[in-house]
This record gives sequence, C-alpha cells and structure tokens, in this order.
Amino acid sequence: MKKVLLFGIFLFFQYGFAQTMLDKKNAVIKGVKIESLQDPKLDFINNAKISWDFSSLDLTNKTVSIEVVTIYDCFNGENASDFKETISVLNKENFTKQGSRDLIHVELMAKCLKWRLVLVENNQTKVSDWSYFSFLK
Repeated sequence: MKKVLLFGIFLFFQYGFAQTMLDKKNAVIKGVKIESLQDPKLDFINNAKISWDFSSLDLTNKTVSIEVVTIYDCFNGENASDFKETISVLNKENFTKQGSRDLIHVELMAKCLKWRLVLVENNQTKVSDWSYFSFLK
C-alpha cells in the first residue's frame, strides 16, 4: 500500500512539473530568429545575433524566455550534451517585447550552441525544440 501511495505522489509531481512541446506554428516561435555575423578578427568564425519581436503579440499572463546552452560535442547538433550552464538571453527579469543580443564566440568559449524558447502560460511550461548554431564556417 505504501508503494502505491508513493508511486501516486511521484506521478502527481511529474504531471505537475511536466513540460509540453510548443506548437511549431505558434506566433511566439516565429518572433525569434538567429543570424550569423562575421567575426571582425577571425575569418573562419561567425558570431551569432539572436533577436526577437513580440510587439504584435498579446503576452498577458505569459512569460517568455530564450535559453542558450553552449555545447561540447558539436557533431551531435541539437542532441548534444550540455557544456556549460544555461544562459538566459531573455527572461522574466530582463524581458522586452523587442530586442536582440549578440553571442560572441570568444566570450562563450564554445564552437557551437543550442537554443530554445520557453513559454509559461497558466502555470504550464511549454518549450520549443532545440535549434542548433555553429560558430565555425
């Protein structure tokens, strides 16, 4: 009986904190883009500029954030294991409806990264698929 009760509590917490996938056609996803910028010092390196524009969206009772993770094994793309801590490009504390941030290869000390969008709405967390970016040409 104790095992069933413990298993029930475990399932309750798993359901309560579960993340669901964000629909690829969601307007929030379409508001984010990443582009390559030529590094001024190194010919074989591209830096990244991640920008967002949510000015046309109603974000009442929603929290949007963009997570970036530098990764170690670039050959695995989006499935690569994390290398450093997650960088929050956009989060609740620094949220603006429109903006951008440069991700400089030397500052991040990585050859590639993966990023995703996190949307919290009505205490439910939805995440996009990971997207991959390589600093190397």
